[in-house]
Amino acid sequence: MKDSKMSDAVIIERAHSLANHAMWTVALQYRRIRATEPEDGKFLFRWWADLQFLILALYRLRTTVKIARNIPSISNSIDAALAKFDKALPDLKKLRDIGEHMEEYAVDNPKRHVPSVDRKQLQVGSWDGTVYEWLGVKLNVNEAKSAAEELFKTLQNHYSLFRSKNRTTPKP
Repeated sequence: MKDSKMSDAVIIERAHSLANHAMWTVALQYRRIRATEPEDGKFLFRWWADLQFLILALYRLRTTVKIARNIPSISNSIDAALAKFDKALPDLKKLRDIGEHMEEYAVDNPKRHVPSVDRKQLQVGSWDGTVYEWLGVKLNVNEAKSAAEELFKTLQNHYSLFRSKNRTTPKP
């Protein structure tokens, strides 16, 4: 819950700033995935690394947009936008969590969160230029980028409204 000293304007400003950074990162990773990079001749799995970073950027965007839920007047709208994003990318959290807790999966730790995923699956996946398949999950990067843009647009719209409401008009 929000700190009582923070105004809604401060919260939306922070959420927008952090989400803006995350959205630029999503766009960067999307572009890198679609491009040929200088290291591709030596680093044959650069695409894998960039897709892993895309997953992190998408999840970071989701996390930063959630900050705006602390503003009561827009929390329902933000929740609806997050639900739509989650519906478009239902396994994003699974991909992010396994990628970020690789140490648990690499040794088949019995306490890992997704016991059905074992060490043999970690480095097995495919990429056809649009769909990344890993751990039984298919991530269409075009759909992921569109979902990210839509989520960010919802936050941007609220941010713009807050800014226009909080502008002081010069006195004559």
